[in-house]
Amino acid sequence: MSSEYEQNVGKLLSEKIEKYESMKNDVNVPKIELETLRSEIESLESLYDNYNMGMNYFRRAKGGRSGLRE
Repeated sequence: MSSEYEQNVGKLLSEKIEKYESMKNDVNVPKIELETLRSEIESLESLYDNYNMGMNYFRRAKGGRSGLRE
């Protein structure tokens, strides 16, 4: 099961990684641009991982989110 959030963050993450890989060997790309892109990748990885860790509890729990509404 995958939410729209996970799909969008995953898609954005793969696009940033692809861009980083294509730019890292180019000598004309400023180093600060690569560092900024790397920082964005790390942030997206954290967002994705934190969301998954938090949602795993609800996905495995009996009754899912119903306990929150009581």
